[in-house]
Amino acid sequence: MLDISLGLLIFTAVVFFGLIYLLDKTLYKPLLGFMNKREDLIRTDKESLEESGGEVDEALSRANASISEAKAEASKLREAEVAAAKEAAAKELSIAQEAIDSRYAEFAKELNLERDSLKKNLQANLSTYQGALSSKLKKV
Repeated sequence: MLDISLGLLIFTAVVFFGLIYLLDKTLYKPLLGFMNKREDLIRTDKESLEESGGEVDEALSRANASISEAKAEASKLREAEVAAAKEAAAKELSIAQEAIDSRYAEFAKELNLERDSLKKNLQANLSTYQGALSSKLKKV
C-alpha cells in the first residue's frame, strides 16, 4: 500500500532545507535588511521633522508678527494720508469759500450801486413817467 522510502524522505528533507537556506540567503535577509533600513530612514525623517516642526512654528510666528507689524504700519500710513488729504481738501474748500464770499460781496456792492443808480434815474425821470402814465390813463 503505502511504502515509505527512507532515501526519498531524506532527499526531500535535504531539498526542502536547501531551498529554505537559499531563499533565506537570496530573498529573506536582503528583504529584511531593506525593510530595516527603510524603517530607520522613516524614524530619522520623523525625528528631523519633529525637530524642524519647532523651527517651522517659530518661523510661522515670526512671519505672523511681521505681517501684523506691516498691517499696523500700513494702517498708520493710511491714516496719515487720509488726514493730509482732509487737510488739503479743507484748505481748498476755505480758499474756494473765500473766493465765493469776495465775489458775493463784489456782486452785492455792484447790485447796490446799480440799485442806487436806478433809483436816482427813476427819481430824475419821475415827472416824465408820471406824465406818460397819466396820458395813457386818459386814453383808456
